[in-house]
Amino acid sequence: MKKLLRPFLVLLVLSVLVGGSSQARIEMPAPGPEKQLQILEAAFMKTFQDPEEFKASGIFQLLGYDSAEISLIGKITPRPASLSIEILPAEGDGSFRTLKVLCNKVSYYNLTIERVTFDFPDSSISLDELANGRLRFKTGSRIDLKTEVSADDILKVFELYAQARSLSGMKMKLDKNSARLNGRIKKGFVTAQFDLKGNAQLLDPKRVNFRCEKLTLNGMPMPRNAVAQIFKQINPVFDASKTWLNLNVASIAIKPGFVETLASISPKKG
Repeated sequence: MKKLLRPFLVLLVLSVLVGGSSQARIEMPAPGPEKQLQILEAAFMKTFQDPEEFKASGIFQLLGYDSAEISLIGKITPRPASLSIEILPAEGDGSFRTLKVLCNKVSYYNLTIERVTFDFPDSSISLDELANGRLRFKTGSRIDLKTEVSADDILKVFELYAQARSLSGMKMKLDKNSARLNGRIKKGFVTAQFDLKGNAQLLDPKRVNFRCEKLTLNGMPMPRNAVAQIFKQINPVFDASKTWLNLNVASIAIKPGFVETLASISPKKG
């Protein structure tokens, strides 16, 4: 019996010496790549659905924005219907060369954006916080954005503007480097059919114009100087210099069915 028990007793003593306890400790395997992505997806979805979590994620603090500005950021939290994650890990736990969040049907103010990709290059997150379902950035230098907005969603934004300008029956078609908008405009007792064609024009990283190529009323072309005067009052259609967020547009392109914009949120100036 002693011979049978001796190996067992030796193992028991070794386990006590090595483990520091008479209780056996079982090391749980680290989650596999697919499970890690699921955990990240759940954490990002929680962050985007909760303004407080969005503010607490820490990325805007790392970019140098103050508490008052971050409070405003919380009010414009993007809310995707679904999302997925793409990563390219870097050296170090929780570090990424690329951390992309691909979002679908993102509610933002009164606009629904068909697709938005948030990329956090050369960033790192806390794995301890992630294990508890929270997203907390440890490092981050900027946020790269890619948005794709459909024609229908653009028209929804213009609904109040259209009512104020007595516009109705508006339809929009987006093709390669071309946007076409048509509908009816009412002036007093007179209603005219209008047809507008043009393209987006990036003036600089902060400003976007709409360059009108053709405008007709009841099939008659409007004079160029009249068209120029109209769009002088409308342009720029986007001006990031009027916001405290350091947003820079790299490109804007009209493609079949949607408008694609590439931009980045950089560290706060000053």
